[in-house]
Amino acid sequence: MLNKSKGNMYHFIDYTWNPVKGECNHNCSYCYMKVINPNSTPPRLVESEFTTNLGKGNSIFVGSSTDMFAENIPSEWINKVLDFCYQCNDPMKPNTYLLQSKNPKRFLEFIGHPIMKRVVFATTIETNRFYPEIFVNSPKIEDRANAIKEIAEKGFYTIITAEPLLAFDKTEFVEIIRQCNPRFVNIGRESMRKISVPEPTSAQVKELVAELRKITKVKIKSNAKSWL
Repeated sequence: MLNKSKGNMYHFIDYTWNPVKGECNHNCSYCYMKVINPNSTPPRLVESEFTTNLGKGNSIFVGSSTDMFAENIPSEWINKVLDFCYQCNDPMKPNTYLLQSKNPKRFLEFIGHPIMKRVVFATTIETNRFYPEIFVNSPKIEDRANAIKEIAEKGFYTIITAEPLLAFDKTEFVEIIRQCNPRFVNIGRESMRKISVPEPTSAQVKELVAELRKITKVKIKSNAKSWL
């Protein structure tokens, strides 16, 4: 079913839709889904979700509860989801779909699908540093950045979400984001506030935002406004 966007979701998202459910292969230490659903089962495609009415003119985050583009998700599942989005789209009042993944190179596997013209592509880049105990099975930062850069160069709408924003090196971090050429950067804080992660200082965040605003738009999520 469609779920109304709530909480600390992106401001432009109306609904979330999750036809693929289950534990995320990336296993990031800060993942809010691990707190909400600590006994999650292996990934599965939920056939009943393909009776959902996606509506008209909606902005829908597809796959908000697990990374639908992780390496362990079968291509057939992803194609079925994309096909359904395309078949449901009203050409007179089309939906916009957000696809977000820490494995954005896999977006390129499906980039020729016709629904991709209605997609906003996002990846998470929390820092320029490598924190293996936090990222666990996630692709490296440079791999995420290279893939989203390639997608942007193809003319697609891309965004970077720096949530949770982790301790960083300003010059290197800004350069990574600059190379990605995102339409905007979304800055947020660790959502659950129950997990200890290395965070920047308020002064460092202010400096980062000032530098990023020289190259792109910056949106500050409500949970990060205390930094500013």
